[in-house]
Amino acid sequence: MDKNTNQRANLTLYCAGSNLNGLANKVKDIFGANATALVENGKDKFKIKLIDESFVEFFVMSQPETMWKQNIGMANYFEQAPLLNKQVKDGAIQQMRIFTAMIGITFELNNVKERTNVVIGSVHNLARQITAFILYPTMELYHPEGKLLISLGGKTEFKEFYPIMCKEAVVPSKDENAKDKARREKNNTILKDMGLPIPDTMEVSAYDSSSLIPKKKDILMRAVALFGVSVKAEVYCSGKYDDPVTKSKELLDKLEELYGVSKFYSEEEKSYVEEEEHDSIVHNKFGWRYECCATLLWALSLLDMKKPNEICDAGEIGKIIWQNDFKSLMDKAVVRDRDEILDMQDLAHRYDWACIECQIKKQEITELNSEIVLEWHYALNWLTGVDGVTDWDKVPRRA
Repeated sequence: MDKNTNQRANLTLYCAGSNLNGLANKVKDIFGANATALVENGKDKFKIKLIDESFVEFFVMSQPETMWKQNIGMANYFEQAPLLNKQVKDGAIQQMRIFTAMIGITFELNNVKERTNVVIGSVHNLARQITAFILYPTMELYHPEGKLLISLGGKTEFKEFYPIMCKEAVVPSKDENAKDKARREKNNTILKDMGLPIPDTMEVSAYDSSSLIPKKKDILMRAVALFGVSVKAEVYCSGKYDDPVTKSKELLDKLEELYGVSKFYSEEEKSYVEEEEHDSIVHNKFGWRYECCATLLWALSLLDMKKPNEICDAGEIGKIIWQNDFKSLMDKAVVRDRDEILDMQDLAHRYDWACIECQIKKQEITELNSEIVLEWHYALNWLTGVDGVTDWDKVPRRA
């Protein structure tokens, strides 16, 4: 094999599952005799050295917030594809919205066709093994089994397509104990009584054996931070104010006096609060954080949860926050029983799955509001430490 050019080729895998453990070694095994070494450059970067001394480089990205932005951007981009088969197009767009991770792959091109075929063939083999879709630079998205799902030019090899759900969501885990099993069975019954779809074997995502509820102070700090970003978003989205910059500053300054809220923001929230140039999508995202705030106030026994198709009352939340300060709310708040919180988290987990399932199958659903459920799920995943994540900006959503 001869290297004779510095031109680079790029492929991207979009995963429909979340288990990427041992990925680097799996890739080396797939390349087999065509690879001479595996070089790991950190948790999310590695490269395979080929027998011609060149490298195939891999970069893994799975942070929930980053994937959310990537998925929305990709789905919006492919919305313009003139694909006449509406069922396939809608299914493909929905698939893009629920990818759990992406793997960027780059390698040098040369004039040795066999070498290029080895690399591309190995990438397709990997896609089959980890249930990942392959995006080519030509903006063609291929199914894990190799068929063209959708191209920007409006082509497909499918007559019908239904998105692939994250496999880890529907297989009971060895970590599940008797309390977890009882919890999922009870919540499955609730969903069935509501007429909602649910797989009987769908595991819990917050396990009794490993979930750790934050301290009261930490929950309250997070709730106040969420209220802060929600207030700013409301000012910008409501259309009530000629000068939203001044009004939002006025309200956030008041919140600072009462709570010292600036110390509680996550990195992403801090950027949102401090910067004034945001588009409507960003403001809308933070506007929905009222639902997260309401969920945490529920966990502190300061507010009742509404039905999963009823938007929380921002005015009711405001009364709690504005008419108190940190000390008075600490005195009033009582963290709910751990089992009650785990029950609610698991219920939101199942609600979220049902929302996605109904969206995929184009089934009307009135019992749930997917936006509300998403925020509940996010807040409750943080509250129970799903997958061991305690950083608010990196909370996983497994549905």
